Amino acid sequence: MSSKSKVRMKQARKQRRRGLSATKIIGLVGGVLLIIGSLGIIINETRLFQPGWQEAVTDARALELDELLPLAEPVDPIEGWHDMGNMPDPTQPGRQVPTEQSQPNVELPVVDYDFGTIPPGPGNVSQVFHIQNTGSEPLNINNVVTSCGCTRGLLSSSVIPPGTRADLIAIFDPDFHDTQGAVKRVIWLETNDPDQPVVEVSFAANVQKN
Repeated sequence: MSSKSKVRMKQARKQRRRGLSATKIIGLVGGVLLIIGSLGIIINETRLFQPGWQEAVTDARALELDELLPLAEPVDPIEGWHDMGNMPDPTQPGRQVPTEQSQPNVELPVVDYDFGTIPPGPGNVSQVFHIQNTGSEPLNINNVVTSCGCTRGLLSSSVIPPGTRADLIAIFDPDFHDTQGAVKRVIWLETNDPDQPVVEVSFAANVQKN
């Protein structure tokens, strides 16, 4: 065998080795990516089936924005807290107003929400309630009070013109005190609607502790 033939054979062997090495590397990388993808799927599925991972789906979550009145421009937003000395009377009766008289009309598309199970350590949770004015006069929210120090209510506007709405964000801190198990909290709003001087929204949760 000539020296040129030997050189060609050596070069061919090197090329085959390089090809095999590249194939092995590609196969190894593909295997690693497949394992990572599988782990991601397993982790996601595990999270989905953990209690409390998925937020409860209720009527409040199902509402679409096109089903609601437009959001009012913010005027004097209110942050409501627990205030024992300033609690509204939910049993306060409305007063009769002549039907021909213009008046505001408060409407709450959804009045309750269930957070479901809240696992340890998630921090605050929140839900938006909608306060609509379907009347012919501005709706004024004069006061926002919560039933517990663990709950706040953030109202986007205390003045709601006819045909608009304000959004009330209910914020619940499950770690505010030693809360465990089933809880229910209420937020009251005092209005100038003669038929409904006090309205309320509420939420429920099942708080887990370590």
